[in-house]
Amino acid sequence: MKTIIASLLLAASATATYAQKPGDSVTPETLGKLEWVKGEAPREWEPGKVYILECWATWCGPCLAAIPHVDELYDKYSEKGLRVIGVNVWEDGKDKVAEFVTKKGDGMSYPVAYTGKGGAFEKEWLTPAGVKGIPHAFVVKDGKVILATHPMQISNDVIEGLLAGGEAQEKVLTSIKEAEKKQGQIGETMQAFRAAAAKKDTAGMEKAIADLKALDETSRYVPAMNFELLVAKGDWTGVETNVKSLAGDPMGRVMVGLAAQRSVKEPQAPESFRKMISEELSKLLAEKGQPYEFQTLTQVQWSLGDKEAAKISAAKAADSAKELQKTAPRFPVTPFERYAEAVAKGELPTTEQVGEWTREAMEAAKAAEAAGETKKEG
Repeated sequence: MKTIIASLLLAASATATYAQKPGDSVTPETLGKLEWVKGEAPREWEPGKVYILECWATWCGPCLAAIPHVDELYDKYSEKGLRVIGVNVWEDGKDKVAEFVTKKGDGMSYPVAYTGKGGAFEKEWLTPAGVKGIPHAFVVKDGKVILATHPMQISNDVIEGLLAGGEAQEKVLTSIKEAEKKQGQIGETMQAFRAAAAKKDTAGMEKAIADLKALDETSRYVPAMNFELLVAKGDWTGVETNVKSLAGDPMGRVMVGLAAQRSVKEPQAPESFRKMISEELSKLLAEKGQPYEFQTLTQVQWSLGDKEAAKISAAKAADSAKELQKTAPRFPVTPFERYAEAVAKGELPTTEQVGEWTREAMEAAKAAEAAGETKKEG
């Protein structure tokens, strides 16, 4: 209903100020309503210049990962006509945004505006455009939105084409459109695979893998999909060969982790396979491992009846969580400590128990953070 109403309002509008989709005419009016952390709002769009309105938030990992790329584009092309505006969205608290931008310094050298939850930018840009996730970039030129995409899709070649205009601009826009269409097809193929896997429809799984290879022959998803197919077929020898063939490959660690998880979830997994996976995962974690990896190893060792080794791995999971929290303060340590305590007592917690502990820890951390903010404001 809201979508219908929004569409009617847009259609009735004398201008397309709030219709922020490719081809729509726009003005910088909304930007003038925002709170500027750095720089100021443009009063008008400069003819021929390319504007990137990059939507982000401090809590969004992918957004933070995209900032260096966006800043690099700005540094390289600002004198040639590129304008970048970082628009902080879906966040309450201008102070934390200002602090973040200050700390970034030259690493975020373009103007940045703050707009709280439910603010003007959300109502007049994000909602009309149907944006439901960030990072997201609107690209404007000569008063029109010419592109809406993930900022990592905006390469040097794209910027050069947009600045050149004419055929060069149309070429890069077509290229991005085709890439996004292909990505959509890949997503549909992955969904088809997951649906087939849920039913253990091996024929459907094989078809989805073939379809994905046709779209992207080098897809990083194929090894994991082949692994799932072999598990569905009960071909544990094939699974073992599949895992070992990726030794030294970046996907190798992922595959060992997947194999370890499946070895304890699939009752038909032979003991010899679980032993192999236990050994492989132990080797990978010998130098350094993530908390969840140690927890998975604990489960495999427990399934083999090696409870002493499981106790050691559970304790390492807790220690790893504490170490990780030093660089990621919000990472919950308590669930891993409780897990290690239970294993030490001779009990293996269920997935449901761990989930509940994690929810409790996250809620406690959120409450503590809110209390700290209130105290700070007071």
